[in-house]
Amino acid sequence: MQITLTGKQVDIGEKLRSHVEQGVLNSVNKYFPAPISSTVAFSREGDNFSAEVTVHPARNIVLKGSGIASDPYSAFDDANIHIATRLRRHKTKLNDHKGKTGLAEIANEAVYPLHISEDEMEIDESAPLTIAETEANIPVCTVSEAVMHMDLVNECAIMFRNSANNHISMVYRRKDGNIGWVEPKAEN
Repeated sequence: MQITLTGKQVDIGEKLRSHVEQGVLNSVNKYFPAPISSTVAFSREGDNFSAEVTVHPARNIVLKGSGIASDPYSAFDDANIHIATRLRRHKTKLNDHKGKTGLAEIANEAVYPLHISEDEMEIDESAPLTIAETEANIPVCTVSEAVMHMDLVNECAIMFRNSANNHISMVYRRKDGNIGWVEPKAEN
């Protein structure tokens, strides 16, 4: 697994590097045998240190954890405990749902290539930049599984193909903390 360490106003010495690498490897390898990558970022926040750990344990899974303490070791340990808890929960939920509807199924027919004609290329410099991606993995799952997946990857919204009716739907976290669900209206 590739582990990247960065420090903003924090000197990352060899002792801290080995502590971080050992901690991340122990946490991730316990639940996922072949993790892809991990990033650990340290920064100063007043008198405290902040550590943010991002782990990519398997394809389409990214988990984040953070910790704040008076020294970088304790901040990392807090973030690593947070990551270990999220990894355990994610692995347990994946195992619980494995036999039900197949959260890992991908709806490839929902991927549309992006083609822009010359007429559509007007640029309004006052408008924000719109970024378009040509491929997207859209899982086939129930609404509750989509909410679980959204929470596990720590995103504010997720699009999915509803296994009940095979329509593209979306769940999102509202500003009040509740979950919203967008179901497309059937055309007549």
